[in-house]
Amino acid sequence: MMKNSMTRILWFIAGILLILSGCTLLFRPDASLISMAGMIGFVILLSGIFNLTIYFVFHDLMLGAGWQLLDGILGVLVGFMFLGNSVLVASVLPYIFGMWIMFSGLSKLVGGFDLKKLNFDGWGWLVLIGAAMTVLGLLTFFKPMIGTVALSTIFAIALIVEGVHALLRGIYSQRFWL
Repeated sequence: MMKNSMTRILWFIAGILLILSGCTLLFRPDASLISMAGMIGFVILLSGIFNLTIYFVFHDLMLGAGWQLLDGILGVLVGFMFLGNSVLVASVLPYIFGMWIMFSGLSKLVGGFDLKKLNFDGWGWLVLIGAAMTVLGLLTFFKPMIGTVALSTIFAIALIVEGVHALLRGIYSQRFWL
């Protein structure tokens, strides 16, 4: 029970931070890519750490645990990249962000279908969120020159979607160990 409570708390913290970061970008599209890189890097790093923590605590109880591990590793690596060199990151931000969102979305798609196999409620939301994130990732990756305002909006929506996913995982983790 203690592990389940810790997992729920980590999901809620990650969800709130991701949603707050997304809302900040949504209402401040004038923020530069350089300043976005640091803020987003910190939040992505935390999200990756939370995913790794959940993987290492529950990997033997999870279907598709490898996807959770991959999502966590990519989150930590992308987070450190964003924090380490914000000027360089600003120039490649659309590509890095697009890959992260795409892989994170694929991870959620697989997790949602795993939950369907186990007859759990809520699996459709995870599949929908995973599909939306995969499309957002592809859009960002293949259309990098859409401008700072559009990029900020895509980042904001993706962070909010990622945050909603984390909150849903926190809500549903009471019923199973994910």
